[in-house]
Amino acid sequence: MLATAAALATAGACWTAYLRVHDALISEFEHRIVQIATTAAAQVAPETVAEARTGGDESGGYLAIQVQLLTLRNAAGLDNVSLIDGSRATLVDVRAPEVTERLPSALDSLARPALARALAGTAAVSTEYLTGGHRLRAAIAPVRDGNAVTAAVAVEAEPAYAPTLDSLARRLTLIALLSIAAIVLFAALIVRAAISAARLEQRLSRAENLAAMGRLTATLAHEIKNPLAIIRGSAERLRGGDAETQRMAQFVIEEVDRLSRTVGRYLQFARGGEQDVGRGDAIAALDQTLALLEGELAARNITVERFRGAGDSATVRLDPESLKQVYLNLLLNAADASPSGGRLEVRDRAEPGRYEVEITDHGRGIAPEMLARLGSPFLTTKAQGSGLGLFLTRRLVQSSGGDLVIKSEVGSGTTCVVKLPRAGD
Repeated sequence: MLATAAALATAGACWTAYLRVHDALISEFEHRIVQIATTAAAQVAPETVAEARTGGDESGGYLAIQVQLLTLRNAAGLDNVSLIDGSRATLVDVRAPEVTERLPSALDSLARPALARALAGTAAVSTEYLTGGHRLRAAIAPVRDGNAVTAAVAVEAEPAYAPTLDSLARRLTLIALLSIAAIVLFAALIVRAAISAARLEQRLSRAENLAAMGRLTATLAHEIKNPLAIIRGSAERLRGGDAETQRMAQFVIEEVDRLSRTVGRYLQFARGGEQDVGRGDAIAALDQTLALLEGELAARNITVERFRGAGDSATVRLDPESLKQVYLNLLLNAADASPSGGRLEVRDRAEPGRYEVEITDHGRGIAPEMLARLGSPFLTTKAQGSGLGLFLTRRLVQSSGGDLVIKSEVGSGTTCVVKLPRAGD
């Protein structure tokens, strides 16, 4: 049941991310082409329109409008730009002047509602239509003579968002499939471990193992939320334009890798026994995590004061990925404790046989009765929290032979001290 819920949550988050990016890109495209059409219409003089209407393609008014619209088409990368009079006939057409001018505009059938609104005095955007083997959309803006509408400028362009949305859909589909596959695999391994425990151990041992498996499954569900949040954030940033697509794709790849590593670590926990915690640089991992959270902390109006006492590096008995996870959970907890902004203090220092990293916030603090139980699964001080982040953090630190000490005073803030043994000691 938990695996099914997690799979559905993953698919739902990916679909929500796609819809948000879809709506944002379409809105940005419509806004851009309406601006182009409105600006162009404002630059067409009513007298020039009248001259083009009466004098034809040899009049000075016609030539002036043609040059203006042709320049606009080339500069903005549009498919076509045309001027349509109040009778819905084409006065000037950049793409095919010999074929369409003086005839009823094709947009009267392809984009009739948008054209009607423009001739009534309001700029409008059409839905997609197919012409010449291309899918286009048109923005049509009125040319005014005082309060009267004398003509309309129509700009036609291919929807620039289509390739981006196709690429995003493929990537999010891949993310959802990989996440669901990982969840299913993990659930299958848990079931297999539960069956083995039921055959080999007594009832008390079986109960303890099943409880541990339940905690591990919940921990995995918690860890999946972070990559999905980043995926969603990355997708939202695509609204800035095509250049952001590449950056978002890179985020997707990085988060898939992170999810894979996380699942692998939990599988190792599930197997039990001695675990190879590796080695890592506690100082480098701390600096990298602070750099990763720089934008998030700035958005929350939180400043970080960094105090160095352990030198440029500190090799400890914990791999870099686990170190970053420890720091990430503690720093985000400290930020959550300061909802109105404030200051975080981050210190490192060398002690005999170990290195210590201290993270201090000046937030609400934690009551003594809650502090004594902090770090237990599902125990949290946050309204929307799961209580699993600190549980995982303590588990990672203890797997290296270290310890996590939390000190807090209500109204003054909280200090978390990560104690990590030196590698080789």
